[in-house]
Order: sequence, then C-alpha cells, then structure tokens
Amino acid sequence: MAPIKKAEAREFDIDPAAAPVLPVEYCLEHGVVILGSVPQDPASPVTVGMVSASDRKVVEELSARLGHPVVPVVISSSDLRRTIGRLHDLPWAENEGGLIALDADRLPEIREGIAPPLLLEALLARAISRRATDLHLEVYGHGIELRLRIDGMLQPVSFPVTHGTAVRLVSRIKVLCGIDLAEHRRDQDGRFSVLFTSNGAVRRVDIRVSVLPGPHGQDVALRVLDPDRFILNLADLELPEPMLAAYRRLIRLPHGLLLATGPTGAGKTTTLYATLRELQDQALKILSVEDPIEVEFSRINQKNVTAQMGFADHLRAFLRSNPDVIHVGEIRDPETAEIAVRAGTTGHRVLGTLHTRDAVSSVARLRALGVSDDYLSEVLVGVMGQRLLRRLCDACKKIGPSPPDLTPLYFERAPEFPSCLPTGCSSCDGTGYRGLVGVFELFEPNDAVTRAIGSGMPVDELRRIALANGWVPLVEDALRKVARGVTSLAEVARRIPPKVRPPG
Repeated sequence: MAPIKKAEAREFDIDPAAAPVLPVEYCLEHGVVILGSVPQDPASPVTVGMVSASDRKVVEELSARLGHPVVPVVISSSDLRRTIGRLHDLPWAENEGGLIALDADRLPEIREGIAPPLLLEALLARAISRRATDLHLEVYGHGIELRLRIDGMLQPVSFPVTHGTAVRLVSRIKVLCGIDLAEHRRDQDGRFSVLFTSNGAVRRVDIRVSVLPGPHGQDVALRVLDPDRFILNLADLELPEPMLAAYRRLIRLPHGLLLATGPTGAGKTTTLYATLRELQDQALKILSVEDPIEVEFSRINQKNVTAQMGFADHLRAFLRSNPDVIHVGEIRDPETAEIAVRAGTTGHRVLGTLHTRDAVSSVARLRALGVSDDYLSEVLVGVMGQRLLRRLCDACKKIGPSPPDLTPLYFERAPEFPSCLPTGCSSCDGTGYRGLVGVFELFEPNDAVTRAIGSGMPVDELRRIALANGWVPLVEDALRKVARGVTSLAEVARRIPPKVRPPG
C-alpha cells in the first residue's frame, strides 16, 4: 500500500456542492471530510481528509458510500473541524472544545447498560429537544440525580445512574472540554459544542460546563446555549407598546449608558441581543465583549472574555477602535464600571447588564462599584428591569378563582378579570406551563430624577420621585399579563415581591 499523504485542507479547493454527500454527523463521528469536489465519473477518485487515514475499514466504507475510489489524506483534527465548518457553513471558535453531532429524529435510547458517551448524547438530545437551559448531574451519598431545568424549574430525569457510570460520564465531558481528567479537588470550567439536526436543519448548540468537586464525587452543570431560544426582535419581546417606543428612542441616542437589569435568568442577554440586532442594520461600528458569546451576529465584532483579557481589558481596547456602540456582557467590577461610564460620556452608546432587584436599584449598584454621582447623573439614559415568568400552557389552562392567599398581596381590591390557572397535560409535561414570557419596567431618568441622582439621594427616595414622575414598576406589567391569561398570579408571586403591603 502506498504511503498516505499528509496535507492541510487549504491546499484543496473546497466545493460547497460536496456538503450533502456526507452528512455533518457522519463526518464528525468518523473524522472525515471531502477535500475538493465529487466527480461525475464513478471511476474517478474522491480525495477525503481523515484524522485516522490508516483505518482501511473506514476507507472501504467511504468508497462504497460515495461510489468512487477514495484517496485518503491525513489532516489534523482542528483542520477537519475548520473544513467541516466551511463546507456546512457552521463557524466555531478555534479554542472551543469537542463536537458532538445529534439528530432529533434519531434520539439515542436511554437504557440499562448504555455506554457513557451514548448516555451523554441521549441526555443532551433530550435537553435540547425539550428546550432545557441546563442539565445537572449531582452526586450524593445515596445515589446520583439527573435533572433538567425547563422554563426555570428543575425536572428529574427518571433514569438510574450508578456511581461508576457517573464517573465515566464526567470523564467523557472532561475529554470533550479538553480539561484535566486527573483533577478531582478543584472546580473546572470548559465548553464543547453540539451540532443538532432538527427537521433537516443543522444548528450549533454550545454547552458550557462547570465541574464542582464534592465529598461523594464530582457534580457537573451543563448550560445549554441554544440559539433557537433567543428572541432577536424587540417587537417579539412582548414589551408594552409605550415602553417599546420609549426604549427604541433610547437606543438611538448618540451616547450614554443603557442597562438591562435583573437577577440571573431574567432574560437580560436576550433583550440586549434583540437591541443589537435592531442596531446592526444601521451604519454603525458595534463592538461587544461577552462571557460567553451566545449568539453570533454579522457586522458586530464580538469578543469572548478569556483568562488573558477580561471585560475591562476589552473595553480599554475598544475605546481605541472608534466604535459607535459598545456592548459589555456584564458590569461586575469597579474597573469595568469606570471604563463603561467613561465611554458613555465620551460619545459612545454603551449597552450593559447589572444584577439588581429592580431598575432603580441600578443606581445603588453603580455607586457601590465606585461611579460618582456626577458621572452617573450625566451618563445614565435608561434602565430596563425585567424578569422571566412561566407562560401558561395554551392547551390546558383553565379559568378558576383567584388564589385567596395571593390576591390581597397584589390587588387593593378584587380584580375584575377572571384568573387563568395551570392544569397540566402532555404538551407541558404535566406542569401547566410551557415557555417563558418577559415582564418589564423602563426607568428613564428625567430632569428631576437626574438632579436627585447627582445630589446623592438614596435609592428609596429616587424610587419615590420616579413613581411620581411616571415610572411604572415591573409588577404592573406582570399583572397585565395575568389579566390577559398569559401567566398566573402564583407564577408572579414566585418571582416578584408583593405590590400591596400586608396589614400590620
């Protein structure tokens, strides 16, 4: 047998017409990709890049599948991934971990004795298909628990996993992430990607991994970053019409700081991504730093936070690149806050997120990060406060009495509209809820509020002045959506404090 040539994929003319010949999942599973084109003449050979080109069985299978003789060429695994990405229009970063190909129509069966790699594929496929945001593997003394977070709530996966299987499952995840298999005493972070095929369309789903050591083994949390879950149009966020019009006016101001606030899981990133999507069609230079990049956009220069460059490092570099709009994924330390505020006062539109309980509390948070009242009153143009609530399942919601224990906490007198209540059916896995809906408040400082901020007024007083000047708190939008039957009062109470103070 003649020696097998080693090469780089760039030496070949990649033909997009060859993409459908070998499906993405087959290419990833076998470590192969067509280099060049597939000729019409069945006697003419096809050049195939292979990570393990000495595997004669795979070469013979390829020849039978393609109906041509195969000329194997050895390429590196990174070269293989880049070429598959070019061929199938699936870009991914050079420093990502491994890749798994899954098909929604061919979900691996979860059964006793399943190999850990197949178990991981089966769990991921179900997590993505069921719109889960997280998959948790938790190790206890009495056993192992697998749980999916769907619409903000954890749901168990009913499959018994032994400690031995859990150890091998964690090892498989670590291999995909390229992190240290032998490390059992420290927390570790990593990521890998899934190419998920559904209804004939392939999309990349990133999986962010956190491994935590414990007394009985290592726990793993897998964050599912599925681009299909993101709403990328401001009109689809279900903002009240006056608020949407006001927000659109704010994002077109020539400079200033515009924030999205709320706790973790409030949908802040979705709001800012929809904002960026609306701005990207304008003649603007937009720079973004995120941790991590969750959706990739054209005409927006997106950067990932790394060990070498944090939020503040990227922001300093951005200011030397003459951008019109800067997006910072999270303002979480004094240095980042200082640079973001400086950028907002020097002619840039700055978008960012903060973790606060409501929109007005962003003033206290920025003060705590060292921003002076003078700067704050000058730069802050608006704050969108928000939460995500579970949406009632349209297939099974029913009209019923308002919860007597909750109604007095949110209404000064009994509401005139009928309440919709969750029931539970096969469409919503028996929960009564399916999907999420955002509820919002927009804090837009007017002259009176701006003067109060500049004078150092406490946040409680700022909130009173904002209310007197037309600010509508988040709970009001939530109650409007209860009145429309979009969500339930019980769901509002789970996420938003009472509106009416209890007596005494």
